[in-house]
Amino acid sequence: MPLRPRASPSAAPAASFCPPNDTSTYRDLLLFEERLKTNAASLQKRKVRYQLFLGQLLLVIVFLLYEVLAPPASSLLAVPYTAVLCALRLADDGDLVAPNAYGTVGMLFVCVTTLVLFFASGLYSEKIGYANK
Repeated sequence: MPLRPRASPSAAPAASFCPPNDTSTYRDLLLFEERLKTNAASLQKRKVRYQLFLGQLLLVIVFLLYEVLAPPASSLLAVPYTAVLCALRLADDGDLVAPNAYGTVGMLFVCVTTLVLFFASGLYSEKIGYANK
């Protein structure tokens, strides 16, 4: 295998570009820095909003799981549901009316589907993970 000739020291690479040291260059750098700070702040705000959404969604799923798996007598939704029915005079004051089980299961299904799509669509990595970089 033949050896390559070495480059001579006189053939130095082209000098790197240095912008002129004037006020317009300084102003451009300040504008660029301000834009970077603004973008970082907006990414942090968006991250907090999506984390809040994710936290609320998880709390709702836990609450609905309790409502679905617990016996109807210990339902937390039964109290406001009964109060509304009593206010509309559709139920007696002494009775505790449990909400329809299909409604609770349906809401749980919608919440879990939203959670799965939140991660499967890449929304988590796009909106929350990107702000961490």
